Amino acid sequence: MKFGQQLRDSLFPAWKFYYVDYASLKRFLYERSDKGYTADDEAEFVNLLEGELDKVHNFQQTKSGEMKRRIEYCEKQVDLITKNMAAAEAKREQLDVIEREIDAVISEVYELAKFTRLNFTAFLKIVKKHDKNAPFVLKPVFTVRLNSKPFFKENFDELLLELSRLYNIVRNGGVDVDQDKDPQSGNGQNFVRQTTKYWVHPDNVMELKLYILKYLPVLIYRTKGSTKPPNPAITSIYYDNEDLDLYQGRIEKSEGAEAIRLRWYGDMESNEIFVERKTHHEDWTGEKSVKERFSVKEKYVNDYLAGSFTLDAKIRKLREEGKKSDQDLQDMETLSDAPVPEEDTTSGK
Repeated sequence: MKFGQQLRDSLFPAWKFYYVDYASLKRFLYERSDKGYTADDEAEFVNLLEGELDKVHNFQQTKSGEMKRRIEYCEKQVDLITKNMAAAEAKREQLDVIEREIDAVISEVYELAKFTRLNFTAFLKIVKKHDKNAPFVLKPVFTVRLNSKPFFKENFDELLLELSRLYNIVRNGGVDVDQDKDPQSGNGQNFVRQTTKYWVHPDNVMELKLYILKYLPVLIYRTKGSTKPPNPAITSIYYDNEDLDLYQGRIEKSEGAEAIRLRWYGDMESNEIFVERKTHHEDWTGEKSVKERFSVKEKYVNDYLAGSFTLDAKIRKLREEGKKSDQDLQDMETLSDAPVPEEDTTSGK
């Protein structure tokens, strides 16, 4: 399916006038190219494109602010309901009203995320068509313009966290069961879990997140003492050889299958990167699967992967401080000296 048709099929009807007018921009390019594309045509096209960028950016910013205000309203209403001494039946009815409002907000957050993704793709594609059909190169200049109005960099995680918390309160009859709990430590090893993993198309990630948070609260990793807003993201970069032997072993759950990855918690500015090796053991062996890891500062990761950085200095410092046992330090040294596969094959977030 051509992108123009995909855009028409995917847009949210109530917002149809705020999407990139991709069809008109494409028609302009083809009509002017057939007649001989001139410098005046280029100036007119750039002006049209700038207008489309302003339209999309302004609408996205307006709707994003609206979503935040609606969530704030729901928070205030939930707070009033939880403090109200009304009978349980009346309180449940009030919470049901708020839940319907939260449902409506979730629907629009999903549409806004899709709006953002579709329009960003539309700009990239129309600029690519321009550079192919016009005697001028626009991509470098327009990339700067896009970055000056980065509607596509909108982070919806903060909205998701608030929506998740509100749903959790509504589910529990107006009680914020997580209010007095300590946040999860950022090291990600404070609980036992069993997971089943699925491939999800990037276009469906936001929809899936919004669906899940209605039934399960978002698990938040946050370093103790951190003053930054919590960020639930977990980013993993897996390494393998060209035959994908590690991947195949994990899929088949072969005894002793390994996964080697880099992982960090929170946003892309995280300074602590974990180098991990997970080893799978079948139940019949009597052994539990093992996750071994050590951390490296982000600025040293590339050097470590290239073999020009070691953990010798860090291990020596830890030994002097006496914060880890000799066995732990020996394990860290052994693991950090193990070879890492050369091919970076996939990442997940």
